[in-house]
Order: sequence, then structure tokens, then C-alpha cells
Amino acid sequence: ELGIDLIWFGVLLGVNLQTSFLTPPFGFALFYLRSVAPAKAWFDKVSNRTIEPITTKAIYTGTLPFIIIQVIMLGLLIAFPGLVTHYKGDPVVIQPQTQQTLPGDNGGGLGLPPLQLSPPGAAPADNGGGIGLPPLNGLEPPANADGAAQPAAPVPAPGGLPALDGAPKF
Repeated sequence: ELGIDLIWFGVLLGVNLQTSFLTPPFGFALFYLRSVAPAKAWFDKVSNRTIEPITTKAIYTGTLPFIIIQVIMLGLLIAFPGLVTHYKGDPVVIQPQTQQTLPGDNGGGLGLPPLQLSPPGAAPADNGGGIGLPPLNGLEPPANADGAAQPAAPVPAPGGLPALDGAPKF
């Protein structure tokens, strides 16, 4: 009723919660770090030197730049809700009968021949290369004496056992 976008409000809530994890009195991330940081000096046998303790004050002051960054981001999200609500723009509609190409391209995208896919339930548009792609030069299956392609050898199933119909079974 107030005209507030719930996605935008949810993002604001999430950023605000993220900030709260770094600030006292409920800074969970601060408590986690305090629990693993050394509270007293200890000797490191690998480097042969004494490691000074990390104080709670040092942990809190170390988070200040990150808290400032998150507060700035929160202000930007409030000032510019379009950073979150950009999805409300006009949708991009691709017509099924049109083909989009890049400049200097022949229609296949990135210099490749066009991919010819068939709608569900229709016979695949295949010209010998599988899934509608032209055959790769030099990688065609070997031909029989009559010129027909030989069937592919059966692929063994996992575990080394041969598959019943030539396809792997999972």
C-alpha cells in the first residue's frame, strides 16, 4: 500500500543485517574472531618467535572500514533504488523466428556455423555432425566398403563392464 518494492526492501534488510554482524553489541563475526584470536602471547615453534595477543579493541577497529563501506552502500541503495529494481525495465523479448547475430558474423555466433535445434517432439535437424552441427573435419566415423558410416564401438559402462546397448549406464 505504501508503494515499497519488496525486493528492494529485502536487499536493504540484507545489507543492514550484514552490517549488524560487524557491529557491537550483536556483532557475531566479531565474537567468532575473538574466539579464535590469541588472547595472550604465545611462542610459535615454526617461526621461533613470540606472537603478540590480538585484543578485542584491535578487532573492533579493524572492522571500521568495512562498516563504513556497508553504510555507504546502504545509503546508495536508499538514494538509488534502481540499483536493485533494474529488473522492472522493459523485458527483452527474443522472437523465435529471428536470429540475432554479431557484427561481422555469418549467423552462427562467434564465427561458428549456425546451431540448428528442433522443437520438442520433432525429429532433430541433423546433417551428420550430431545435435544439428556440421561434422568436424577429419573426425567423421570411418566408412564401410559401401561408403556407409560404421556404427560406433560400444562404450563400456562404469566399472569396466560392457553396456548392453552401447551407451553407458549409470
